[in-house]
Amino acid sequence: MSFVHPSYLWFLSLIGIPIIIHLFHFRRYKKLYFPSLKFILQLDEKKKSVKKIKRWLILATRILAFACIVFAFAQPYVNDTQQTSTQGIPVVSIYLDNSYSMSAKGTEGELLSEIREYAKNIVEQSNSNTRFLIFTNALSGEERILHTKATAFQYLDKIDYNRSPRKLGEVLNWQDEFLDQYHAEEMRIGSIDKVILSDFQQSTTLVNELNPSHPSKYHLIQCVPQKQDNLYIDSVWMESPVHRAGQQCQIFYRAVNEGDEDSKDCNINVTFGNQKRMANLDILAHSNAIGSIYFTPNNNGYIEGKISISDRNVLWDDDFYFVNQISSFGNILVVNGENAVEKIGKVYDVEGFYKYKELNQFQCNQRDLRQVDLLVLNGLNKLPSGFGEMIHQFYKNGGSVFLIPGNQINPSDYKTFLSQFGLPNLQTFTSNGNQVADIDYKSIFFKGMFENERKNLNLPLIKKAYSIRNIKQSEAKVLLKMRNNLPLFLQTKDKGNFFMLTTPLQPEFGSITDNAIFPSILLRSAELSLKALPLYFTIGKSAGFSIESMATDDLPITLLDQNKSAFIPRQVQDNGITQIQLNNPIANEILKEGIYALKDENPFAKIALNLNRLESDMQTFTQEEIESMLEKKGVKNMSFSTLKNGPSAMEVTLDKPSTYWRIFVWLSVLFLLTEMAILKFWK
Repeated sequence: MSFVHPSYLWFLSLIGIPIIIHLFHFRRYKKLYFPSLKFILQLDEKKKSVKKIKRWLILATRILAFACIVFAFAQPYVNDTQQTSTQGIPVVSIYLDNSYSMSAKGTEGELLSEIREYAKNIVEQSNSNTRFLIFTNALSGEERILHTKATAFQYLDKIDYNRSPRKLGEVLNWQDEFLDQYHAEEMRIGSIDKVILSDFQQSTTLVNELNPSHPSKYHLIQCVPQKQDNLYIDSVWMESPVHRAGQQCQIFYRAVNEGDEDSKDCNINVTFGNQKRMANLDILAHSNAIGSIYFTPNNNGYIEGKISISDRNVLWDDDFYFVNQISSFGNILVVNGENAVEKIGKVYDVEGFYKYKELNQFQCNQRDLRQVDLLVLNGLNKLPSGFGEMIHQFYKNGGSVFLIPGNQINPSDYKTFLSQFGLPNLQTFTSNGNQVADIDYKSIFFKGMFENERKNLNLPLIKKAYSIRNIKQSEAKVLLKMRNNLPLFLQTKDKGNFFMLTTPLQPEFGSITDNAIFPSILLRSAELSLKALPLYFTIGKSAGFSIESMATDDLPITLLDQNKSAFIPRQVQDNGITQIQLNNPIANEILKEGIYALKDENPFAKIALNLNRLESDMQTFTQEEIESMLEKKGVKNMSFSTLKNGPSAMEVTLDKPSTYWRIFVWLSVLFLLTEMAILKFWK
């Protein structure tokens, strides 16, 4: 047995006071004047034993009544949970799943609101000496505290939705780590009840990493929405990622139906700059459908877009934001080597959209690559020291490269250089079967270049080309293939593109420069090389991006939302390139879905942020599945209940210690009544 207020037991020492009073009362004598004491002595001797019993009974009832009152105030209890120690403070750990799936409608409001009220009921009905660990998906430093009843109510009122979904095993391990640390460094913890309030979605209820430490009982409370239907926009994309003013673009979107019924003529609203469109889409139950819509941008710059779907149940994932950059010009830098040809410059001179510049291979440095979209390596045989590393860094930062080899390349230089881009090495020349025979019409590169697939095109004859072996083992995609099955034109892609011809462009190597396909692939390569940020980023999932800017450590890039609220993300500046980090706890907590402007000295770019659609899938685990997963991780002591009809209709079922203070109150009343009865009726 333990006591909530053990210090009150010191009042038991006051029991000596009634004992002393009774002893002095027993010693009092009364004088009687009577001619003969014989009769009095006989009468007194006869009743002496009866009087002693009465007096001792009165003393006993008073002592017992006083002792019961002291015990009642000390509040004795016995903990019935055999797995937990009563030596230490009792702790109730409450996890509230505040992910966006909890915005679904329950019986008495949104699910998050229901579990907040249920958590308050738990706090209300707990003992006054119980401490509460209240935590959510935020897992912030603010949650690393054991609350009293008063502070627990205050913190529960502040809980709102968190934008980053977390695995259940992750949050429970965080809980155990904090409790272990508190137990070791702050105060000894006795009994622990772990309450989990969640809808237990299949997408996030993963306990592979769970490693329970403290012996405790798990109370699993599953929230059930009235409907598990959900319509949402999953993703947005464009087949051609870069567009120019006046050029028609097609926007694709994918809508998902998580409900049990088909959704017919679902309303889709699309906004692209100042243009708006409406569409209808049929989506089968537990399936998805792809739609598209055309727009023609009229101005250069960043155009904001939003696609919305009509849904009545879950609203947080109905809007999907994106930003498309319309370029006003493209920057081309041609680095000429020993076997450079002049026709490259003539192609770009004809197209006024591109700004064209030429340098000798020994003049090119890191500064020249700033603001460049496409770097053309024209007829290089040898690569200067450090040149390959500089080009690779340019490629990693989103720049694109078009390589035209010289006719006497250094095999060692080229092997090292090409391996950085996932390309196979150029080997000896081949002159047999070099007629261009196959075009990858399905590639985005050739989309719109030809009206239809034709096999009788006037394709150039290649007299000699470098042979390439083991092409399937590389990361390259073959865009043009010769009859001997060797590639003529290849592409690899990372943040930028790398295009490579396998033949030099001198007349003795063929007539490709005289064919219409040559300027077409140069212009198409330049078009696909126009630098543009992704259409959107996902909060808590997208790592970040690189962008050229004037930012410095003293003047970092700032993100401005549509309300002009500013946020400075983590960033690193390196030679005019700024690396922006988006996926970190601070950014995940502050950033919201929507359009953000990037600002150094002035606003210069825009990005779109969307919430992670991981929890849009409303499928949940059953009781048997949840208990089975936890049992496999060593959790044996658990209870399960379902919050179907709201928190007001469900009783709190935490196992509480057996308390006895009420019994002692009634015992004290009983002893006092017994004393009164003895004094009144025992004559």
